[in-house]
Amino acid sequence: MKKIGHYLFYLIEIAIVFALYTTLQEFYFYPDIFGFGSAEAFILALSTVLVFWFSFWLYKGQLDDDNDWGFSQDFHWDWRKLATAVGGFFLMQLLYILLMNLIGGGVSVNQQNLDDLQQTAGPTYNIMVVLVAPVMEEIIFRGMFFNLLFNHAGKVAKWAGILVSGFFFAFAHNPFWSPYLLVYWMMGSVLAWVYMATKDLRYSMATHIMWNMLSILG
Repeated sequence: MKKIGHYLFYLIEIAIVFALYTTLQEFYFYPDIFGFGSAEAFILALSTVLVFWFSFWLYKGQLDDDNDWGFSQDFHWDWRKLATAVGGFFLMQLLYILLMNLIGGGVSVNQQNLDDLQQTAGPTYNIMVVLVAPVMEEIIFRGMFFNLLFNHAGKVAKWAGILVSGFFFAFAHNPFWSPYLLVYWMMGSVLAWVYMATKDLRYSMATHIMWNMLSILG
């Protein structure tokens, strides 16, 4: 019963963070709905910082409860972990090229929707895609996900967690049984691998930011 309550509590926390994230998306992707001006920009920026803080606070609270993997123990930047984050970015690029060649190119429905939004949302779109999305999605799909389903260290749990986390990330971005699901699955799995290799969300966030920034610049 205690274990069921533990999982239920974590699920509720994930649902809360996901709801906050999707709410932020609405304001960043559709700034005209609240008459975007300097005051609104300040409120949105402040709200974003508060959502970041609250989400990370919940994540850290879960680690305080059970942290068999030793996540987020050292907050000093490490060049080897930074190299892992950069390596994950280049690995993602390589696998992306290979997969897109296999499936014949094209654009996923999710990417097409984002491309359409980029034309109307303005600069708030770039902030969401390059900063807000990587931070929130890493907290949800890597941090909280492993705390919920794969919180006991082990080789099988590590690789199962990487693949399952990748799949949930993929399905959230492409909820269709299409070849593009494999592309997002690869992305999510590489990000999960970076998280597991570094034991620190900041590095998978860095990889995610680099990847999303590339899509903006491209």
